Amino acid sequence: MNAIQKLLEQIRDTELVALTRDLVRIPSVYRPDDPEANESKVASFIEAWFRREGFGVEVQPVAPGRPNVIAWLGEAGRGRTLLLEGHTDVVTEGDPAEWSHPPFSADLVDGRIYGRGAADMKGGLAAAMLAAAAFKRAGLRPPGRLVVGALADEEGAMLGVRHLCRTLIGRQLHAAIICEPEQNEICLEQRGVVWARVRLRGRMAHGAMPEAGANPIPPIGTLLREVPALERRLRRIALRSRYLQPPTVTPTVLRAPIQGVPQANVIPSGSELILDVRLAPGIDGDGVRGEIDGLCRRVESAHPGIKVEWEPLGALRPPTKGAREEPLVQALGWAVKKVTGRAPRYGGVPGSTDGTILHTELGIPIVTCGPGNRLIPHQADEYVETRELVEAARIYAVAALKFLEG
Repeated sequence: MNAIQKLLEQIRDTELVALTRDLVRIPSVYRPDDPEANESKVASFIEAWFRREGFGVEVQPVAPGRPNVIAWLGEAGRGRTLLLEGHTDVVTEGDPAEWSHPPFSADLVDGRIYGRGAADMKGGLAAAMLAAAAFKRAGLRPPGRLVVGALADEEGAMLGVRHLCRTLIGRQLHAAIICEPEQNEICLEQRGVVWARVRLRGRMAHGAMPEAGANPIPPIGTLLREVPALERRLRRIALRSRYLQPPTVTPTVLRAPIQGVPQANVIPSGSELILDVRLAPGIDGDGVRGEIDGLCRRVESAHPGIKVEWEPLGALRPPTKGAREEPLVQALGWAVKKVTGRAPRYGGVPGSTDGTILHTELGIPIVTCGPGNRLIPHQADEYVETRELVEAARIYAVAALKFLEG
């Protein structure tokens, strides 16, 4: 029996489905006002699982209750080091009443596991875990080092991956597969992002005497009317991509007042809008800053007495692009053919992943490939198909073997 057959024999459908459901059942929404609402419980589960499997394990405290779990087989310096990367945090479930299945029940119905994080991305993380364990169980020593990273805070400031990049094991990485939900396509590109917090300052006054103040709420309407023009300008700057959508500018948060209790008879002193700005290749930080600065100045000029300022929430994450000639891309394409019998599909990531940070800070090639419909994350009734889940685990195992063999 060859090495590939030995690996695939160790990836059992029922075990992978059960592991994914176990991970989904552990809520890991980060809520800053609740010390129990973080990634700590799911990280403890993953740590214990890897220790039982005989992996080397390192728990990296990133923030209170928010650790990375890093597990590995093989030794650094004995060839290439490959990371299978996933994150343990999930976005809010929103209103549970909008779900057909309770958001943390991990119901299995008609070949789908339902729950917050099923696709984004506890399914991909479970597939990576079992793919790595297949080496140990099959008695195969990776010809290099195989690392699985279960990282904190991908949905926020990406503190987990930034921390990993500063550690010794992070600096020893040669490449990474990002196990995000992309329908098992081999995604060579991903869009960048900047979250722009725009604050409008006016003057507080009585609602019955608006002439005594400067209301920062009507200028929000002007700003929103300017958003499509901002998007069009960014699209003119951007380079065309075979795999990526053009830039988008999406309002996601609106707040007034910024501080204090909202009252029906009080004009607030400030309002706030957050824009989710997605970037395609060809747009750099200076270009984005200049365009958003111009937006703010136009709103100010239309509303005397209102001051408009903005700041990025975290650092700008640039777009990334990989080539089909990269050894990691070649290994994944070869693995897809071996596992599925079909030619690989190539694509692009509509959002931004931890891979952005790995690529920009470490300079390593990254490819995104994982189970789950790319349109389903962050929605009610999020799900992952078990067929894609099993396929992903097998692809990861075979691709890791091929890449590490060099």
